[in-house]
Amino acid sequence: MNIHEAIDRLEYLIGHSRQIPLTRTVVIDQEEALACIDDLRLSLPDEIKQARWTLQEQQRLLSEAQAEAARTVGKAGERAQTMIGQHELVKRAEKQADAMLKEAALRAEETRRASDRYAWEVMQNLETQLLRTVATV
Repeated sequence: MNIHEAIDRLEYLIGHSRQIPLTRTVVIDQEEALACIDDLRLSLPDEIKQARWTLQEQQRLLSEAQAEAARTVGKAGERAQTMIGQHELVKRAEKQADAMLKEAALRAEETRRASDRYAWEVMQNLETQLLRTVATV
């Protein structure tokens, strides 16, 4: 059972329990409520594993972007070295190398930002779920 199902089950239990007249208090089945709490406890490690995986994936994507940027920089450097012979070719190569470096840096930054956003959203979602769980319990 995942964390959402356990929360839904607990919410259903509370929502469909007998209410004490003239109060907002309800009588719930203790065993069933404790079973829901146990399910929540068991589900949390899976949610934490998912968050860790997301962070690892973010690091992997960032590493790939940095490696690609390094390869692009290396290729730009190699191209510049082969074109040193002629002045016009050198100027063209420098412009192209700069453009490639800027493009690689932009791609790396975009990938990093996307990874950060994704990790942030997952962590925010997990925090929201945990806060709901704590508030429900």
